[in-house]
This record gives sequence, structure tokens and C-alpha cells, in this order.
Amino acid sequence: MSEVVSVIDGLDLVVALADGQVHPEDLDRARRDARLARERRGHLGGTLVLALLGGTGSGKSSLLNALAGEAVAAVSAVRPHTARPLAWVPAGAEPALGRLLDRLGIEARVTHERFPGIALLDLTDVDSVAAGHRTTVERLLPDVDGIVWVLDPEKYHDPVLHEEFIAPLADSSDQFLFVLNQIDRLAPDEVEAVCGDLTATLQGEGIDRPVVFPVAAAPPGRAPLGVEALAAHLHHRLDAKRLYLGRLLAGTRRAARALADAAGLRQGGTLHFEERWAEAVERVSTALAVSGPTPGVMEEAICTLEDLVGRLAAEGGGPFAPRLRSTFSTARLEEELRAAGAGMEAAFPPVVDRSGRRVIEPERRARAANLLAEELQRRLGAPLRRAVWERAALAASVTGVTVEALEAEAVLQRSGPAAGEGVSS
Repeated sequence: MSEVVSVIDGLDLVVALADGQVHPEDLDRARRDARLARERRGHLGGTLVLALLGGTGSGKSSLLNALAGEAVAAVSAVRPHTARPLAWVPAGAEPALGRLLDRLGIEARVTHERFPGIALLDLTDVDSVAAGHRTTVERLLPDVDGIVWVLDPEKYHDPVLHEEFIAPLADSSDQFLFVLNQIDRLAPDEVEAVCGDLTATLQGEGIDRPVVFPVAAAPPGRAPLGVEALAAHLHHRLDAKRLYLGRLLAGTRRAARALADAAGLRQGGTLHFEERWAEAVERVSTALAVSGPTPGVMEEAICTLEDLVGRLAAEGGGPFAPRLRSTFSTARLEEELRAAGAGMEAAFPPVVDRSGRRVIEPERRARAANLLAEELQRRLGAPLRRAVWERAALAASVTGVTVEALEAEAVLQRSGPAAGEGVSS
């Protein structure tokens, strides 16, 4: 799969290559698009990555097992029990997910096929006295798509959770989901009251619309309660993420295309430079080798080079055109041409017959033309080629990021839900 992060990297490259080739306003607009894509919080991949966070005894591992439908994480009455993070990841997930887990230092991983596209991270307890647990959790926060705060009826008001984690992160509350676990310990009317109290507390901390799911992940002797509704909500979040990523990828394509249009790349990147340069330099070098740098020949040679620069500029368009004409002005073309002609004349001094006509043997004429062509290549051909191939590199990068974005969009569409699947929260 072409990964979203690779597409964004490609847009960054396009923006860098477009510097100096497009109008500054067009470049600034593309820079903003690239920066917004790069600054998105969460995992830039097709997998929805959610972290299970909570205090000791809240039942994070039990909730993971209930969602998985099997014993994935070990459960123990010893607190804290989750000593190191565990990742429950979909089989065949994009390589970017593996790199994320590597970077986060999550080595324990279990693959599944139950919820394609969803990965859950069972993390250490945030209120644990074990050294480093809180640091580990804080390091994970910016890299996940969502945080599932797992609370229990006894400790849902825990000041460590609220004052040190939830309240300070209220600006990111669109990533939050709250699970009130162990509701089997409450009477039915108590469940509603506790959920209402929790909701009011969260709203008081700046979380406008908290999403709270009451569940019982491991009620003794009974099937889990509320887990199906939670799973449906996770599917809904996955659908929303894929929709967002689809828009991001389409926006990336539009930004790259806009830069290509601003740079005048509709005619292609290379502008057929090699063929045109070879034709022009052969015409100029042959004429000068035969007749020498006479005023008429020089005028014709300058016109040939001017015509080449003019056609390249006209077809390139955009800021490229005036920049090329300015860099390779008529004065510069004449100066370089005269210098190259003088070098040829010094290497192959002209011979004239009794009538004053220039005489040069075919072999010497060919050698003189080759020497002149080499000089013109050094003085004009190489810098012209650099200017044109900067355009070509931009064109190739635009094509690359467009293809990668289309491939990533296709993968997202193929992996999306069947019609009607998922629920709204």
C-alpha cells in the first residue's frame, strides 16, 4: 500500500522543488496544505490506533479481551498488573503501523482479524507507582488516533486521571472516548446516575461533548455487557478516519496539481530539451566552422539560440519563462557564442585562398565544429539543462505523489465498510 505518510513526504518534496518555479503566493498556499497535513495528530495510516488508558484495577486488559473475543491480555488481581504495553493489531496492517510501534517501544504484539483496520494498545496504568509508567503513557499520546479512558465506578473521579491527564488535554478531547467499566457492580439506576455524574465532571473540565460507554467487560459468570455498542462506535471512528484520510489524500493531489499548473507543466517537464539543444548546437557549430564568426553567421547563430530559449520559455510558462529569458538574455548568448567562436579560431586558425575566401579541410572542419559544440555545451548547454531539469524533477515528483495518493485512496476505498455498516454516536 502507498502509505499516507509517504504521500505527505512527496508533497513536501514537490513544495521544495517548486521554490523559485512558481509564484510565491502559490508556493505559500501549498506549504500551508503540506503543513496542515503534517501537523494532524494521530497515526497517518489506514489503521485506527487507539490507546487504552486508565488507573489500576479499571479493567483495561479485560476490556481488550472482551473486544477481542478471546484472552489476549493477561488479567490479574495484582495491581498494577500491566507492566508493559501490548499492541493488538490487525493482520496485514500497513508497515507504518509497525514502525510506529517500534518507535513507541511496544514489543508485545498480537495480530487479529476480528476488526480489520483497528489496533488497540493496552498501556500501563497511569496512576501506578511503578517508575516510568506515566512517562511511557505521555510519550504515546501524540501518536495515537484516540484515547479510550477506562474508568470504574469506584475511581472514576480519581484526581490523578482528571487533574494530571484528562483536564490538561481537554483541547484534544475530540480524540477521547470514555468507558465506564464494571457496571455489573452497580444497580441499573446507579449506572445512569454514575454516567451522568461522570459526564458533568468531564464537561466541567472543558470536554464539551464527552462520549461515555457503560460496559461490563468481565462480569462473573456472564457475557460482557455493552461491548458490542462500543465495538460499533470504534468501527464508526474507523470509517470517519478513512473519510478524513481520503479527503487529505485528495487535497494533497490538488495541491501538487496546482503547483504543476502554476509552474506551467501541462506540456511536460523536459520540454524536449535534449533534441532541441542538439539540433540548435549542430546548426550553429557547423555554420561557424565553415564560415567563421562573420557578422552574418554570428547574427544567424544568435537568432538560433534565442529561438531555442524563447520556445523553452513560452512552453514552460509561469515564473519559469521570465526567469529563463532573464538568465539567458541575448547579451549573454552573444557573449558566450563569441567566446566559444574565439576559442575555435585559436585552435583552428583560418586559412584563406588567393581570392580571400576561407578554406578549411573537411576533417579540420569537423574537428572545429566538435570543439565549438563542446564549448557551447559547457557555456550554455549545461546551465540551460539544469534549469530545464529542475522543472523535470518537479514534474516527476508531482506525478509520483499523484500516483501514490491515488493508490492510497484506492486501498482506503477497498478496505472501507459494506454499505450500511457502522453506527453513529
